[in-house]
Amino acid sequence: MASAPTDKQRELRAASRPLSGHGKLDIAGELERVARLIRDEDIKPDHYGAGAYVEEFESELAELFGYEAARFMPSGCMAQPIAMRIWAARKGIARIGMHPTSHLELHEEFGYRELHGLGAELLPPLTEADRPTLARDLAAAVRGSACAGAPLAALLVELPAREIGGQLPSWTELCELSDLARTAGVALHLDGARIWEAEAAYERPLAEIAGHFDSAYVSFYKGIGALPGAMLLGDADLIAEAAVWQRRAGGTLHNHLPAVVSARTRIASRRERMPRFRARAREIAALFRAHAPDHVGLVPAPPQTNMFHLVATAGSPEEWSARRDHAMAETGIFLTFGWHPPAAHQSPSTTAWTEMVMSDASLELEDDAIEQALRVFFGANP
Repeated sequence: MASAPTDKQRELRAASRPLSGHGKLDIAGELERVARLIRDEDIKPDHYGAGAYVEEFESELAELFGYEAARFMPSGCMAQPIAMRIWAARKGIARIGMHPTSHLELHEEFGYRELHGLGAELLPPLTEADRPTLARDLAAAVRGSACAGAPLAALLVELPAREIGGQLPSWTELCELSDLARTAGVALHLDGARIWEAEAAYERPLAEIAGHFDSAYVSFYKGIGALPGAMLLGDADLIAEAAVWQRRAGGTLHNHLPAVVSARTRIASRRERMPRFRARAREIAALFRAHAPDHVGLVPAPPQTNMFHLVATAGSPEEWSARRDHAMAETGIFLTFGWHPPAAHQSPSTTAWTEMVMSDASLELEDDAIEQALRVFFGANP
């Protein structure tokens, strides 16, 4: 992981205009907006998740995604392992499948294993983890199963997959995976942390995308830009059982109102902008390709969503961070966030990489200003 920014870097960033992300974080402003809405509309708080406003939001999301029911939870780190646990109990198989770069595998301290007692099979294998999970990966797991019937209780599929640059399977590939999962008796679960971005890429309704999955999770603080929160969606029995596990896990807070108001009032406008964010990612990617030397590439190229990675085959993360800071000091443009050492799933030739996410901030920057910053960034020798 990239090191934490120094005080000097924080000061420089605060005085600069960012290219990636929503823009400068304004938690106080969002809380003030939410407070005004609560007062002006006289919104009543829920009581441990029970209350008209929260329940209406859950019903709206269930209808939007085509599920019977939904449950608001504080985080995806709570929601997804709970869903996996329930599928394991239903199927009588304490083993799930996921991509090698899944958030559950990389960033949750193996909670699925340590808290829920689940084993995991990584699909595809790490040697091919630079691409999405496909039907052939599940087919190999089925063929290689030593037990009769389904080899896995559930397969978790992230759309789009963040750690590989926001890649998506094609629509045909997704249909093939869904068909095989149902034939094999494997529940398919959607890690929809960034499903709003996938909606713009597939150009299909959310319910049609989610129709391939037996359950789903969506996030509100990432693409939507709301306060932290998540929603788990599925059949009524699954959601009722998930609510019990939420309480057992300490996730039934006294009230969820600020996070729910923030999410519910931001979804419509943010979804409307997702196609523009995706188009902007392709425009920005073209600018990077025009100025980048041969040892800096894009993954994927072109971007499939509003996200892509810059991948270098020369220069350390520290060197690229120094270039970024030099360009920021010279031009006032904050081009990239942290530069990381190569990940296990990346090419052996990778020396450093960073994530780019085009959202509100990218729309506020002029191409000429970005190009000037890129010329300094790629030409810098600090």
